[in-house]
Amino acid sequence: MRDVIVVGGGPSGLNAAARLAADGFDVELLEAKSKIGQHVICTGIVGREAFKEFELSGDSILHTIQRIRVHSPQGDSIEYEHPTPFACVVSRYRFDNHLAEKARRRGAEIRVGYRVQDLSIQPDRVDLKVRNSAGSVSRRSSRVVMIATGINYFLHHRLGLGIPKDFLSGVQAELEFDQLDCTQVFLGRKVAWGAFGWAVPIGGRVRVGLMTEGDAESHFNRLLEKWRPRNSLEKSRDLVQYKAIAQGLVSKTFGERILAVGEAAGQVKTTTGGGIYFGLLCSSIAVDVLKECFRASDFSESAMSEYEKRWKKRLRKEIRLGYQARKLCARLSDAQIDRLFRIARNDGVIPMIREQGNFDWHGELTIKLLRRVLF
Repeated sequence: MRDVIVVGGGPSGLNAAARLAADGFDVELLEAKSKIGQHVICTGIVGREAFKEFELSGDSILHTIQRIRVHSPQGDSIEYEHPTPFACVVSRYRFDNHLAEKARRRGAEIRVGYRVQDLSIQPDRVDLKVRNSAGSVSRRSSRVVMIATGINYFLHHRLGLGIPKDFLSGVQAELEFDQLDCTQVFLGRKVAWGAFGWAVPIGGRVRVGLMTEGDAESHFNRLLEKWRPRNSLEKSRDLVQYKAIAQGLVSKTFGERILAVGEAAGQVKTTTGGGIYFGLLCSSIAVDVLKECFRASDFSESAMSEYEKRWKKRLRKEIRLGYQARKLCARLSDAQIDRLFRIARNDGVIPMIREQGNFDWHGELTIKLLRRVLF
């Protein structure tokens, strides 16, 4: 009988396992993949402040972001340079494995190649049916289970947990290319309907991708043709990865002896699709609530509901504002976006971003900017 079993070995689950183990809890983490950080589809952009807030290792940093160039549908561009680097591009393999090593050092047991096939809530425990990569089936039990399975919602249906109400289609490839001087963002319906595309340099290579409401594959092919990294274009076709990106608040993210964290709880920035920071933040909140539940020996649905109250107090406004802003932008035609570029260039938008911008909290600023240039 474990105290806590964490299902899923991404940043949210690993952070929770490390924090719980550090406080003396008997923790086991089960990851379905054969390696932590394997085949992760993620641009890997993390705000600089997150490294301090969550004591993250800098060894995973591939590139720092200080300057961004945003391109309009007709090819106009606006460049923004922050006074200091405000975000980092990381190797997710290194990033996730640093978190895994921290969890192991603190006493958590991490098992890879273990997929949870079913679970059931009992009066005094949660029982899990688990299959490993060799095909062997085993049974496990714990007092609490934390669901950190990303966009895999199989267990949610089994447990009556909520799932995101909306999704974007994400696509990305990492290419060999050394001629990009800063991070690029591409706007317009032909690039990405309802969202945007990107090209992020990481030292001799570049991560090119987009998220969209439309057909991700056709949009991505057009982005590659437009951006045209000639020495990588054909080779890239075999390296493309696809992923659904959760959008909007999720209810509910708790149950008797159950909590969901990270993408599994819809804790994703609705403006950019990033989930690392929100996942780390909310998994820390989940740990605080679980510690209180263990002290009171109360794992009822009522006691566990405190988790959702707390994380939504932190993120409800940010997620809603970001969702509204993205939906508003999705209604703009390419001609309207081009007009916004002309207005923004002469309307003091850049100073507002420099003064009020925060990489991990930008829903409110996005709404302010849209109001300024639209009304």
